Order: sequence, then C-alpha cells, then structure tokens
Amino acid sequence: MKNSLLLILVLAPNLLHAEDFLNRYLGNLATFQANFEQRIYNDNGTLLEKSSGKMYVQRPNKFRWVYEKPYSQLIVADGERVWIYDNDLDQVTVKNMNKALGKTPAFLLSSNRKVNKDFRVRQIAYTRKAFELTPKDKQAAFKKIRIKFNKYNSLKGFELLDNLDQKSYISFRRVKKNKRMDQGLFIFTPPAGSDIIYEE
Repeated sequence: MKNSLLLILVLAPNLLHAEDFLNRYLGNLATFQANFEQRIYNDNGTLLEKSSGKMYVQRPNKFRWVYEKPYSQLIVADGERVWIYDNDLDQVTVKNMNKALGKTPAFLLSSNRKVNKDFRVRQIAYTRKAFELTPKDKQAAFKKIRIKFNKYNSLKGFELLDNLDQKSYISFRRVKKNKRMDQGLFIFTPPAGSDIIYEE
C-alpha cells in the first residue's frame, strides 16, 4: 500500500507536467509550417518507405500536407472535409474530417481539443522534452504516438506505432510557428476531369 501511494506521488507531478506542457504548447499554436521527412518501417525494422514534402497547419481544423518525393500527393483539410489528391492517378478522395483524421499528428496539431481528452500522456525524456500519447479510443489507428521537442521547445517530430506494429518517424525542419498564412492553402478545387470518390 505504501509503495502504491509513493508511486502515485512520484508519477502524478510528471503526468500533470506533461499534459500541461502539451496543452499550453498547442493552445498557443495558431499556425505551424515546416518541411518534413517521413520514414516507415515494418515490425522487423525494415525500411518500407521514405518520403518528404511540406506541411501547413492553421488551427482549428485546417491543414495542407504536400508529399513531393518520391511521389506527388496532396492532402487538404478545409475545416469540414479532407481532400486527398493523387496526382499520378488523377483521383480525389473526399472524407469527413473526423473520420479521416482519427487520432493522428494532423489531429493533434489542428484540433482545439485538450490533449488529455483523447490521450493518456506521459513524459519519457526530460532534457529534450519527449512525450508518449496512448489513444483512449480503442478503434484508433495508432497504438502510441511520441512527440519530441528540442531544448528550445520547438517541435522536432513524431514517432508512431500503428496497429500492425509498423513504426513511422516524421521529422520537421525549417519550422515556422504563428506566421500569417495564405487562406488559399486550405482550399482545394478538384482538377477538371479528375475522378472524385466520396467516403463520408
């Protein structure tokens, strides 16, 4: 009993600090833009895919995610829907925003919800802040999401573990926070002649 109480006393400040830090960071985030690199590994650690591009976020509920290499794909959230444009297939997929985002990094950065509403949070590194988030929703696409910051409290990237035990690493460069953005970034008009698939 004493050990259990001691454990609660030790862990509780850590939990409160972690939730407070993330809620404060996200609450002060109006816009976010960066270049990104994404790497996906299977459960054996084999690299499956490497991609890069640019991303833009405006809270609440708007973002633009542009894959440039090795293929071209555009994902735009306009506040209500998510538009996914595959340039090679000339195909647009339209999804309801809540269903499309799930509990993902895009959801975390663009949503106005407190992080502890949807995740259990714990701090896993102290010198350079890192936090592990476990979705409360059992239907979430990811088992765990780790968020990493540098010593200046600038967002470095995410690590994700999905339900197939694949790991994704997303790292950011040339980060700009709370800069004014062109609202056209969050408007998508399907190219003439493209196939449009609605998944709502």
